Amino acid sequence: MMEKDFSLTIYKDLIAAIKRAGFKVLTLKEYFRQKEDPTAFIILRHDVDRRPENALRMALLESSHGIRSTYYFRVKKNVFNKKIIRKIDSLGHEIGYHYEVMDKAHGDIKLAERIFDSELTEMRMLADVYTACMHGNPLYPWKNSDFLRHFPLSRFDLLGEAYISIYDPDLFYATDTGRGWNRAKYNLKDTFPDSSVRPLPSLSTTVQLIDLISTERYPKIYLQIHPNRWSWSWFQWYRQLGEDLCINSIKLLIAFYRKRK
Repeated sequence: MMEKDFSLTIYKDLIAAIKRAGFKVLTLKEYFRQKEDPTAFIILRHDVDRRPENALRMALLESSHGIRSTYYFRVKKNVFNKKIIRKIDSLGHEIGYHYEVMDKAHGDIKLAERIFDSELTEMRMLADVYTACMHGNPLYPWKNSDFLRHFPLSRFDLLGEAYISIYDPDLFYATDTGRGWNRAKYNLKDTFPDSSVRPLPSLSTTVQLIDLISTERYPKIYLQIHPNRWSWSWFQWYRQLGEDLCINSIKLLIAFYRKRK
């Protein structure tokens, strides 16, 4: 396919730019375990919300460039693909738990705890799981990361959580939520506690992100990427474009409604 943004072709260019700039690429597990802070690094995190086959293609591409990253899988039908999870794990990437227990339990902490225990055990039957990351569903009123404010991470033998365990004001964050980079009006839940990290400038395209990385102006970067958004065929690309436009419109309506309340 042509070099359209949010294609695997453009993602390959992003990976190449990271390599050229000399950044050390860290998984979340490596970030939480590090004893010395590298002078220049990029945390590369993937939230597998849908289409796990996209995640596998992305993982294979990264591995071909000698890069390991973190893949957070939801425990949900059509996402929790055991064969794909095992394959990504075998490539040397980190597998993490993309939990949404407050949504599933409708805010009931005791039920959420049972779901968390059960799903984490199921994930650990496929791969070693050291970190977790909340899933942000704008249709639900709960914030899933609130669950871990009721329990120490050691309760679940976890090193850290991708949002609440990070405090580094020198770390710059960017997410592809909203089909851009740091498009705040479409980002209702993929956010950090105040002042724990800093946002990269809002960018419309991945080419702009590549140019920014190439300047090496920001030595510490945290990228959150949704593999379902990155396509490798014309059909996929236009299907995902339509899906993103629809979801963005819904998010704007939700944000407007919540402000009116």
